[in-house]
Amino acid sequence: MIQTLNAPKPCGPYSQGVKAGNFIFVSGQDGVQPNGESAGESISEQTAASLENIKNVLAEKGAKLSDIVYATCHLSELNQGTVQEFNSVYESYFKDVEVKPARITVGSQLLGVKVEISAIAAVN
Repeated sequence: MIQTLNAPKPCGPYSQGVKAGNFIFVSGQDGVQPNGESAGESISEQTAASLENIKNVLAEKGAKLSDIVYATCHLSELNQGTVQEFNSVYESYFKDVEVKPARITVGSQLLGVKVEISAIAAVN
């Protein structure tokens, strides 16, 4: 089990992340700051918060965003403008990564947030 104060506490019966063998599975992180407050109303602010939370969970096991091999991205609105805004922030977090993570982006009914991202990282 991975637990850090640098990401929001789980609001249910799950871990922030789990290391299994050479993989780290990060539970869905949404657009909320570690203190539980919203990161803002925009998809950009919430995407950045989600990726910062993932980065902080990975850091507990010495991993980084560049170790992510797969991401699942849930957006509350799936339209061209929202996806472009999301992609702009997402891309900025992976701009220096040679091989970008495989990814799926889906429209989802989210409670009180606009984005939630889960990730799988490969580590040694």
